[in-house]
Amino acid sequence: MIELAALLAAFLEATGREAAIWERREGSVVPTLLGASTPSFAERTEPGAMAWDVATWARAQALHAQLVATGDSVGWLFVEAGHAPDADRLLGRLVPVVRRLIRERDGATRELVERYEEINLLYAIGELLGGTTSVEDVADTLLGELAATVGAKRAVFLHTNRAQGLLSPIASLGLGETSYEAVSLDRADHIAVRAYRTGGACTEDGVAAALGDPVLSGQGAPLLAVAITRPSSGIGITGTFAVPTRRSDGGAVPLGVLVLAGRDGGLPFSAGDRKLAVAVSTQIGTAMHNASLVRAAVERQQMAREMQLANELQLKLLPNPRVVQPEARAAARVVPAESVGGDFFLLARLDRDRTGVLIGDVSGHGYQSALIMALALSAAGIHVQAAFDPSIALEAVHRSLRDELESTEMSISMCYAVIDTRAGELRFANAGHPHAFAVTADGQCTRLSAVAPPLGWCEDTIEECVMTWKPGTRLVFFTDGVVDARDAAGERLTEPALLDTLKTMTNGETPEQMLDALFRQLDAHVGRTPLRDDCTVVVVDRP
Repeated sequence: MIELAALLAAFLEATGREAAIWERREGSVVPTLLGASTPSFAERTEPGAMAWDVATWARAQALHAQLVATGDSVGWLFVEAGHAPDADRLLGRLVPVVRRLIRERDGATRELVERYEEINLLYAIGELLGGTTSVEDVADTLLGELAATVGAKRAVFLHTNRAQGLLSPIASLGLGETSYEAVSLDRADHIAVRAYRTGGACTEDGVAAALGDPVLSGQGAPLLAVAITRPSSGIGITGTFAVPTRRSDGGAVPLGVLVLAGRDGGLPFSAGDRKLAVAVSTQIGTAMHNASLVRAAVERQQMAREMQLANELQLKLLPNPRVVQPEARAAARVVPAESVGGDFFLLARLDRDRTGVLIGDVSGHGYQSALIMALALSAAGIHVQAAFDPSIALEAVHRSLRDELESTEMSISMCYAVIDTRAGELRFANAGHPHAFAVTADGQCTRLSAVAPPLGWCEDTIEECVMTWKPGTRLVFFTDGVVDARDAAGERLTEPALLDTLKTMTNGETPEQMLDALFRQLDAHVGRTPLRDDCTVVVVDRP
């Protein structure tokens, strides 16, 4: 006992007195030396350890003898005579403490040796799971490693399929040509279902095992089933199967079940086997959860890239405001509430005297609105060039989109105006678009009123309207998203606030300057509050 010898050597150095401790185990005649300050003192005290009356022998040798506990036995502590009784008592108390620490260390060492294979398995599984984002891809290897460690010849890895109420096999071992069918979660007699419901481990042998899993147990081979769980965090799981995070009883829903059978000699599974299987299943469950989170993150990143690409493509569909030059000047901007939206505009240089301006707003926003927007923009680009009258152009667009609007139950507010400087007229048709204005040089705003509901609502005839066009007048169109933009308190920007800004622009501002002023007003109002709808502004004049 190196540790006890070191303690007694330190006692000698501190007090100048020799010491030794001998253990006398029950049923043993020969005492055992546990430690001595020097070999010579060990030899001197050996007869006393074997004496019938140790105390009498010690007094005869001018030694102090103290009976001390050594853990699972008792022993005699011999110390040279002196005048330090407190040191002797302290030494007597330290010996049992040191012996206990030694036993705990040795026990831990034996446990490590005995559990080496299990620890090695856990490390191997950790490395295996750390290199994949799909537990299904390594299910066969996981099953084989665990079965080999606990001595099982047959095993199956079942994955929870809550949507169908099944435990579905994704890997099996030792079944040959035998097919392992999915297990219904209603089968309370099946050992896998019992493990699933308890969220822990179950064992069976004999007749009960044959009933618990006839395929794996055969004629009654012992069974071990353990639920695949993970530390409960309340975070939802995404992946191939929809797996809720919590059960009605508040426990975590297992992600699957491992079932093992067929040990050599028909031996039942031990408590140690159960503990190992639970540890492995927790590792697998955590890896499955982490893998699902990784897949979800990758999918979100992919979706974000696709949405960004869709936004770029959508903006490329919109015309460059320079297409109406040199006869007209235009400025336009579309800011979708999401990466893609349903707002759009169209500018057309019909001839030297006429400029066409169209704005549209598809109901809703997002992908579906963007698809309808692309169809509407394409149809409008064709029909505004082919039709002389704005009303005819809008009706033609409506006919082109009728089927899509009916199937999606969506609608489009659309206003199309044609500036005719030779005739000094503004001719327009408005199908339900509320925010279209002619703004004169002195700041007067005249609404281009709607004469029909939005396209897709009904089959009403779209009438054409005519008003005088004066030099210095600008067309300013914007969509609901601008008017209804909310600040942090939920207050709308409102149309009157926008018109007040337009009324101040009486110094011959260009379309770009007017556009910038309106969007500065919008940005100042909403701040960092996310937009609820797409925002579009179009400004056109013919100087």
